[in-house]
Amino acid sequence: MKVCQGILCALTFCFAIAGCGYHLAGYSSSLPSHIHTIAIPVFKNSSSQPNIHRELTSIIRRKFITDGRLKVVDRRKADLLLSGTLVSYDLRVVAFSGTDAASEYIVQLGVQVKAVDRVKRRTFLKQQNFTTKWDYQTTSDVIDSETARFAALEEAYEDLADRLVSIIVEQF
Repeated sequence: MKVCQGILCALTFCFAIAGCGYHLAGYSSSLPSHIHTIAIPVFKNSSSQPNIHRELTSIIRRKFITDGRLKVVDRRKADLLLSGTLVSYDLRVVAFSGTDAASEYIVQLGVQVKAVDRVKRRTFLKQQNFTTKWDYQTTSDVIDSETARFAALEEAYEDLADRLVSIIVEQF
């Protein structure tokens, strides 16, 4: 009898928790009901740094895939087309060591994006300018410094991608 009461208590607790209103991230969106897919062609690059736009585009695609509320598809099958241009890459020294060598940098990226609703044939997100910056430490070892710069770029890409997913899917 006590076993049955314990099972009943456990089931009641599980049902109460299941209905409490909490959901995993990526559960709902503010998107119009007709938008289910997105295409993200490789961003253009008008910055001074060659080829970094490819990694940026890859991370943006990955963030939308991970989020799961929009399926990333080929351009011809997409309800929403997200295009962009990497417009700026800036690397600035912000700190010096005791020997006047650069010891800390900030890498700053600027991106312009536009999203077009291909179903309703109208602009979903007007040309937006996004900037992000990330700092990193350098050492006298060139390889370690370049590794730190690439890690800072990766963090900047991740930040931009997270913000794009939020703006497009949640519209804030």
